[in-house]
Amino acid sequence: MNTEKGMGIIAIIIAVLVIAGIAIFAYNFIVNTADEQKLEDIRANMLLIQGKCKILQETTKVNNNQDGLKGRKLSEMQEDSIVSEFLNKNIIDSSKLDKYYALSNEDLSAMELDIKNEEDSYYVVNYEENAVYITKGYNAKDSEEVFYKLD
Repeated sequence: MNTEKGMGIIAIIIAVLVIAGIAIFAYNFIVNTADEQKLEDIRANMLLIQGKCKILQETTKVNNNQDGLKGRKLSEMQEDSIVSEFLNKNIIDSSKLDKYYALSNEDLSAMELDIKNEEDSYYVVNYEENAVYITKGYNAKDSEEVFYKLD
C-alpha cells in the first residue's frame, strides 16, 4: 500500500508561484507608495515655502527693504550647473531672472523652515508672483508630464 506523504510536485510549484506573485505585488505596492509619498512631500514643502515667501514679501513691502528676501537671484547663478540646466528648459522667462531666487539649504533654514532641497535641485521662488518652482521637476501621479511649478 502506497501512501502519499506531504505535497506533490504540482502542489509545491503552485505554492511557490502564489508566494512569488504575492511578493511581486507587495514590492510594487511598496515602491508606488514610496514614490507617492515623496511627491506629496515635495508638494507640501513647496506649499510651506510659498506661505513663508508670502510673509517675507509682505514684510519687505511694509519695511520698504528688499534685504529681507532670501536666496540668490538666478541672474547671479547662471553658471551653476543645476540652474543652467533648469534655465535651458525655458520654464521661466529668461528676461526676468532678477525676479527669481534660488533657495539654498541655509536660506530655507534662515526662513525657519525644516526643509532641505532635493538632491541636485533647488527650490526657486518669485516673491512678486508668489510662485514656487523646483529645478528637478516631478511627475504627477499617472502622468508622463514633468511639472516644475506649484500649481
